Amino acid sequence: MNFKPALQGALLTVVTLFGGMLFGVVAGNLVFDALPGHSIANPSSLHVLLAALPAITGILAGSASWGIAMGRLAGEENRVRMAVAGILGFVPVAMIMAVLLLRIETAVVETQTNTIPLHRLFTLLFVPTAFLIAGASAGVIGLGLKDRPLARRLVLAAGLSAAAAFLVINLGMEAAGWVVGAPRAAERFTMLVVMFAGDFGAALAGGAAMGWLLFRHKQRV
Repeated sequence: MNFKPALQGALLTVVTLFGGMLFGVVAGNLVFDALPGHSIANPSSLHVLLAALPAITGILAGSASWGIAMGRLAGEENRVRMAVAGILGFVPVAMIMAVLLLRIETAVVETQTNTIPLHRLFTLLFVPTAFLIAGASAGVIGLGLKDRPLARRLVLAAGLSAAAAFLVINLGMEAAGWVVGAPRAAERFTMLVVMFAGDFGAALAGGAAMGWLLFRHKQRV
């Protein structure tokens, strides 16, 4: 069995999509920290805008590069169409889910009425989120390749692989002591660490599933 396409899909997804997201977040935080008079508790609109620019730029560049890379695996030469597919597949759904999760987290913290432990709530929210983001992103890549049956297969394969990887990493880190919401968890940024580790695993698994399916698509055409 040829594992090279899966390996290529995994590595390309981590380097471009996950890498662009990570670079954007880190760059945005660095810009925000460098701004005079910045305040985490009460940030000004200008500070938020200036910090958001490099973050958005990194995400857009990463998703466009990812779309082009996935297109190459499938033998697609139209770089512009695949770059657009990469952006449209990842950015909107990722932004929507980020806002939605932030609102849910805020509501839970403010009400303090949740009967589910925070680390279980984290799992229940983020595993389906990994499926939605990976599945939607992969599906639009299939549409960019003008192959609807392939798009449906990519949604299921990438979505399920990413969700499974996020769940395994989340539970593994929990067993190792990285429990979201545990005492003093905020001191070592447990939620962020677990989230980014899960995202990394989801990118690897989802990218591997995509690489294999895109390789088979290239063979057929």
